[in-house]
Amino acid sequence: MSGTRTEEPKVSKREFVQRVSQRTGLSLRVTQLAYDAIFDEILDLVNAGNRVTLTGFGRFYAQSHKGHDVVLNIRDDPQARGRVDDYAVLKFSATREVNKRITARGEGERGQRSNE
Repeated sequence: MSGTRTEEPKVSKREFVQRVSQRTGLSLRVTQLAYDAIFDEILDLVNAGNRVTLTGFGRFYAQSHKGHDVVLNIRDDPQARGRVDDYAVLKFSATREVNKRITARGEGERGQRSNE
C-alpha cells in the first residue's frame, strides 16, 4: 500500500454513551442499557434474516459473500493456500436526508468534539 493515511478522530463507546446521556438527561446507566438493547436487537434481527429500517435514518442488513481460496503467507511459503468459507457482513445504508447532514471534513462541525 502506498501513501500515508491520516488518523480520523474517534469516539469511544464510553464517550458516545456519555454524550447521549448529557443530550437526553437520562442517567448513564439507563443510556448504557438503551445502547446495548438497541444494538443487540438490530444484530438479532439482521441475524434472523431481516432488514432493519429506521425511518429517516437508514437501514441495516446482512450482505453475503461467497467463500474463496486465499494465499496464506506468501513470504514464507508462496504455495501455502487456504479457503475462506461463505460469510456475511453487516452493512448500513443511510437515507438521503442523513447523507445531506454529513459535511465534508473542514466544512463544518463534523469530527469536532464539543459539549453542547
